[in-house]
Amino acid sequence: MSWRRGGLALAGLGLLGILACQAEKPFTLDDASLGVKAVFPGEARMAKYSEQTPYGEIEWFSTAYAPPGRLDVTCHVSVGNLPQGAKGGTSSAAVLDTFAEWMKKRFGGFTRTDLSPAQGPGFRYRATVPTGASVEGIVVVRRARLHHAQATTGKAADPRGQAFLSSFEVRK
Repeated sequence: MSWRRGGLALAGLGLLGILACQAEKPFTLDDASLGVKAVFPGEARMAKYSEQTPYGEIEWFSTAYAPPGRLDVTCHVSVGNLPQGAKGGTSSAAVLDTFAEWMKKRFGGFTRTDLSPAQGPGFRYRATVPTGASVEGIVVVRRARLHHAQATTGKAADPRGQAFLSSFEVRK
């Protein structure tokens, strides 16, 4: 009788292994009210949270993907309305510079590349965190909102992170 239980347990573990290795179905975020579109590598979850920023408190509307049981890739898109007032800058360029300084404090350092006028105003960035993970993202300011997409992967130029960031679009 014990060999049957052992066989069933082994079969169950094998099935779990097969299910964990299956490719996930891409998830498309296409939200006209937030003005963003992106394709995540798998099912993403939506959340709303508030955070203290250099601009004051921002309520973020976030969609995030993290594969179950793995830490090799995470992707998120967050959109937040800039608070009233001039804290953090009065022009798009000043708002972006403030965001870049805030990120410098988070990552220690990063490379920044301005987006083309058709994509921006905004910038693309890349950083390596102390764990060795690669963080890449895009920040766009449009309609008094910050639009932020970020992919964190175990290695630089991971195709899943690259595909996600390439799909990110902020509508005019």
